[in-house]
Amino acid sequence: MGPVPSTERRKHQRHPLATSVQLFHGPSRRDFPGRCCDISAGGVKVYVPAATPVQPGHPVRLTIGSVSRPEFAGLGDRPVDGTIVRVDRDNLLKTGYLAVGVRFALV
Repeated sequence: MGPVPSTERRKHQRHPLATSVQLFHGPSRRDFPGRCCDISAGGVKVYVPAATPVQPGHPVRLTIGSVSRPEFAGLGDRPVDGTIVRVDRDNLLKTGYLAVGVRFALV
């Protein structure tokens, strides 16, 4: 019996986007710098410093820098609320950053 193929669970296609992000972490009431690596209509993947106290379920507010993709251009105009849905620590030792998946609140 071979390996079971993985199933794509995302509703929205991801698009690469390299821009700065300011992440306001609700539970700690602190701002953290971040870097966006991809975006979709449903959320964003952000790299944040290793010491950022993020966990799935935490509310955040993102201020996204320059958005070059026209379908997401409005996201750079205002802060966007979201919820952390994933914290990936796998590459932490290699990169020094946490990869954080955030689902936008209004999806």
